[in-house]
Amino acid sequence: MGQDTAKPVLDREDLLTRCLGNIEFAQRILSRFRERCAEDLASLEQAAQAGDADTAATLAHRIKGSAGNASALSMQAVAAAIEQAARQGTLGSVQDDLRTLRHEWDQFLSAMGHFS
Repeated sequence: MGQDTAKPVLDREDLLTRCLGNIEFAQRILSRFRERCAEDLASLEQAAQAGDADTAATLAHRIKGSAGNASALSMQAVAAAIEQAARQGTLGSVQDDLRTLRHEWDQFLSAMGHFS
């Protein structure tokens, strides 16, 4: 898939719209996403390395949904590609996407630090 530069790492306006302008609620969503995604991302990488397509698809789906809720749109797009590949049983093709997802995660964490 590669990196999709058209999608923001953290779409602040989208998130605030989802949260009806409530910045504290938006910050809680971001905090929950940060807590859960770190573990899910590590588990996804392990599942992909082990060739466990079912677990990888489930984890990628969960990351995709959580990223969407947190307005981490570039992560959402990469996770969707990984989920699709896992469901098709082609985990061997997701290594670049996993690296991109990890990079997007790092970028998201940095962007989150500037969210207020």
